[in-house]
Amino acid sequence: MKAYKYVLLTVHIFLMGAGGVFLWGRVSESRTRIVLFMFFILFSMLDAGYYLYFRRRFIIFTEEICRKAGRIMANERDGENQNKETLTSKLVMELEKMEEITQNRFSESEQEKEKLQKTISEIAHQIKTPLSNIRMYQDMLAESDIPEEEAEEFRGIIGQQLEKLEFLIDSLIKASRLESDLIRLNIENHRIFRTLEISVNGVIKKADRKKIDVSIHCDPAVRAFHDVKWTAEAIGNVLDNAVKYTPERGHVRISVVSGELYVEIRVEDTGTGIEPDHYNDIFQRFYRGASVLGAKGLGLGLYIAKNIVMREGGYMMVHSVLGEGSAFSVFLPKNHCFGFDNI
Repeated sequence: MKAYKYVLLTVHIFLMGAGGVFLWGRVSESRTRIVLFMFFILFSMLDAGYYLYFRRRFIIFTEEICRKAGRIMANERDGENQNKETLTSKLVMELEKMEEITQNRFSESEQEKEKLQKTISEIAHQIKTPLSNIRMYQDMLAESDIPEEEAEEFRGIIGQQLEKLEFLIDSLIKASRLESDLIRLNIENHRIFRTLEISVNGVIKKADRKKIDVSIHCDPAVRAFHDVKWTAEAIGNVLDNAVKYTPERGHVRISVVSGELYVEIRVEDTGTGIEPDHYNDIFQRFYRGASVLGAKGLGLGLYIAKNIVMREGGYMMVHSVLGEGSAFSVFLPKNHCFGFDNI
């Protein structure tokens, strides 16, 4: 029985007693007083019985709930109450729901913990390699009898490792800022062609070294709501992968199609391709397929690109054929309502 019922019962007894005293003072006949006294005793006994009955029901109810809660905590469930329309059954089902929610949150917390540990391990591994190389070649440079030609070669290698380390730290900082929502995007209606120019300028030297033809097919008038700097970073990461995994004398083609709601930026290459089962995996942090483990990279480029585009209200898609190439599509909103301001 709920607490307010006890309060009502107490008030009821008090009012009945006060009323009896009042009537007792108003009535002078002894017979009438006896009748009033008997009625008072009768109603008092009924109230006391009512009180004791529902108090017993309340004790049984609480004991049953405690027993069921104990079984839930011990992960010993039964289906005996699932189809009963009783207060106990309903409360037990709510407790089971709360227990499931708690278990799910605990499981998510454990997964996040494992993910964090894996991330720290990956970062430590990625940083350790260039640092070890730098230390090794520095020790070799310290030798007094080393030829100048070899010394120059070692200095060049140290420079490359420092660039790799700088790139690693810069990528990790960008990924961390994206995950922590520390990046504020300046989303406005900009021309797509200008953004593509910035992206291509970042990879054109790498493409020239491999004699890869990079072409842009875009109407200069096409616009979309996006942040120029960070969108150029996102598309640049896609282009960097395209150049990296496309063999010499290959082709990378950038085309832009303006739709009703979105502008599609499509990057097609003639590279190694991606297995369909890994379409979602390639956008995960630090993911690198078994076929590209030998190539330089951290597995952060597409992860960063997807996060940037999503924060602009867009999305990314991929289609690929093994041995023939891949096509990445970046969709940016044409209307301001599809983007997110000041993220």
